[in-house]
Amino acid sequence: MYILQFDGMLHTSVNGQKSVSLLGYGWILHRNRIEVARGFGIFLRQHKTGSNIAEYIALIDGLEALMDLRLRHAPVEIRGDAKCVIDQMIGCAGVSSPLTGILNRRAQKLARRFTALTWVWVPRRENRQADNLSRRSLNYLCYSPHLDREIANYRFSSSRNGKLIPLVDLRVHAPAVRAGKYLTG
Repeated sequence: MYILQFDGMLHTSVNGQKSVSLLGYGWILHRNRIEVARGFGIFLRQHKTGSNIAEYIALIDGLEALMDLRLRHAPVEIRGDAKCVIDQMIGCAGVSSPLTGILNRRAQKLARRFTALTWVWVPRRENRQADNLSRRSLNYLCYSPHLDREIANYRFSSSRNGKLIPLVDLRVHAPAVRAGKYLTG
């Protein structure tokens, strides 16, 4: 069985009159306690947003990686520490935010392409690897001495107003995966 852990983290930066949300995310895929793949990155949004948006970005990127690895029929346990997101994905909770709704529908559409997904909420302490990846992505940018200047110089066009803009996106497959060792059976 494969285990996909995901996590998202929010950092809000205020530069003058601008409020900018930086959404760090991370996910990690294991099989038999061996890392198969991982991904992390940062999205930017001009307006304030909630941390569930970052959680959904992590989940969607992890599900897309499962598709890339051709694991549609493999049993996969998806673990996250955002109870709200897990509950929304299994249908126990509704979605009220418009942006969360868009991301939820995208995640649901991806999830329907798999035949053997199970959803498990885990406490944050049991999701440390994914949490560390989301922190790593934010630390990369948030503690940069040039962060305020980079945000101030970014031109938000009216067509991008309120949109999610990717800044960093990294997906890594372990060498054993590229050789096909962990993708069979």
